[in-house]
Amino acid sequence: MANPLTVLFVTDPLCSWCWGMADAIETIRTRMAGEFEFDLVLGGINTDSTQPVGAYGRRLMRRLWLEVAATTGQVFGDLPLAAYVHNSVPVCLALEHLRVARSTPPFSALRELQRCFFTSGENTTATDFLLDFLRREGVVLDRFDVLTGDAALHKRLRFQFSMAKSFGTEAMPSVLIRRGTDTRLVAGGYLDAPMLEEVIRMAATGLS
Repeated sequence: MANPLTVLFVTDPLCSWCWGMADAIETIRTRMAGEFEFDLVLGGINTDSTQPVGAYGRRLMRRLWLEVAATTGQVFGDLPLAAYVHNSVPVCLALEHLRVARSTPPFSALRELQRCFFTSGENTTATDFLLDFLRREGVVLDRFDVLTGDAALHKRLRFQFSMAKSFGTEAMPSVLIRRGTDTRLVAGGYLDAPMLEEVIRMAATGLS
């Protein structure tokens, strides 16, 4: 397909609303696979945070998860039992390792990381967890690589975080559509599969 339309989902592995929309995204990717290409833009959450989530923060997050579950029907479990820092940079770095290794957007890995965090209560930001996860995905790294990544990976992440903010997509998930160098914001916030398909088709008409 010459100069195809690409649908970009701005998302993050620690974003509860993104997990709430995960099923809709998979439905659309399957239903519209022959019409569009699909890609991920990692938005980043609390990228400068260094302190573990406290009791008050846990209560707020639990309340949010209940709201997302009620709105979307998605399944949520409990927060990780152990102290953890709600900073998605380590998880995003792991996803970028997979994107580079496979030369394809890591949709399935993102979904599995979301499932582990939101339904199983696993600390997906922990280095040991990410080492094991990447190993299961066929990418073997040492602790230094997982913790820091190389300069090129960090540059890729900074570009994606900046791109997400440039479209006003601090509230994830968001949907962009691109043809060539023309990229437009289609929607921001949760959409179910029928509405997501509708807004993508409407936006595609404007770029055709």
